[in-house]
Amino acid sequence: MKAVCLFRVSTDQQADSALGLEAQRSACERYGAREGVAIVSSYTEPGISGRKELGARQALLSALADVSVLGADFLLVSSLDRVSRDPLTLMTIEKVLAKTGARLVSTKGEGTESDEPSQVLMRRILSAVAENEAALVSVRTKAALQAKKARGEITGRPPLGFNLVAGKLVPNEDFRLVEMVLKLRGRKVVYREIAEMMTAFDPTGAWSIVKAQRIVRRWGSIRRLRKQFPK
Repeated sequence: MKAVCLFRVSTDQQADSALGLEAQRSACERYGAREGVAIVSSYTEPGISGRKELGARQALLSALADVSVLGADFLLVSSLDRVSRDPLTLMTIEKVLAKTGARLVSTKGEGTESDEPSQVLMRRILSAVAENEAALVSVRTKAALQAKKARGEITGRPPLGFNLVAGKLVPNEDFRLVEMVLKLRGRKVVYREIAEMMTAFDPTGAWSIVKAQRIVRRWGSIRRLRKQFPK
């Protein structure tokens, strides 16, 4: 028996720290050793949401192709929600695998032991639960972001020149770079020249016309910037 494995984590932070990925890999390796299944290839999806549509899941599509090309019996995952949190996508994957005589198998079971009616029902119920959990997480996240904005807190990554401290923007050592761009633009220097001058001053800053435009669009002018962040 042969299997192709798929490992997925939803956030970049999990991907950077390998949080979850190694646990998934270990679960699949233990399953293979216990059931006499050889893992012939594996694919990893770091920082990919389980709610993404199938066409945007390149690693998953490659894993499905490997199942066919390598003659694998299973697409093996640590749990069904690692494949997708969308019931329709899961059913589509099951049909694709069935055409090659393969099956989707979870190391946790989750109704993937066979295609008996009771097992199929369990898969459908667990898939619906996973979809509902994903929707609830989305609702809670949006509510939390709205609450932060209502309190005047900044959400997301801070702009160039600032750190985010207790939800507030605090100037850092790169603040002077923002000031320089705004000063140059205030003197009617065109964006191309601003980018060239900033590159000469800060070679590692990956300066471009777009980057300079983004700074001016956000802060407007040096006067407005200093009004918000007086020295």
